[in-house]
Amino acid sequence: MIPLKKYTVFPGQYVITTVPTLISTVLGSCVAVCLWDPESKVSGMNHYLLPGTAGDEPGNSNRGLTATRLLIRSLINRQVKPENIRAKIFGGCNSLYGKNDLFKVGERNIAIAYDVLNEFNISVAARHTGGCYGRKIVFNTTTGKVRMRLLVKSAGEINEEIDKGFGY
Repeated sequence: MIPLKKYTVFPGQYVITTVPTLISTVLGSCVAVCLWDPESKVSGMNHYLLPGTAGDEPGNSNRGLTATRLLIRSLINRQVKPENIRAKIFGGCNSLYGKNDLFKVGERNIAIAYDVLNEFNISVAARHTGGCYGRKIVFNTTTGKVRMRLLVKSAGEINEEIDKGFGY
């Protein structure tokens, strides 16, 4: 069995690979789009902070609009046919603001992922988005499967514990 390489994707980054790899990241209101071609095994994942707009600087991988387009075009540049791509979307929670998310960053991040995937006629095979808790995901590029762990405390709950001194 071929040993799997391991990469961690941080906010504003993306990775494309053609070798068996485990790609991991941790998400709050950020979103990660995982793309996999079952034929060629070319895969990729991004991790973006904000949805972005058409006026953003080209190549800004902190913004979902450009980061997801970069990810898709990178696969296409490796001879992947868009109709073969399977997409999975994770993240976009509302962990910082509880029920008062004035800017709805998580919601907007999720929406932009769908918008860009629709632009390239790529359907979403699976998703786990929204809610109040972050997620840790690990994408296996050999199988196209994503393992996910829900982080059951929000940033607000953790900050509240810190403020209280953890009960000391």
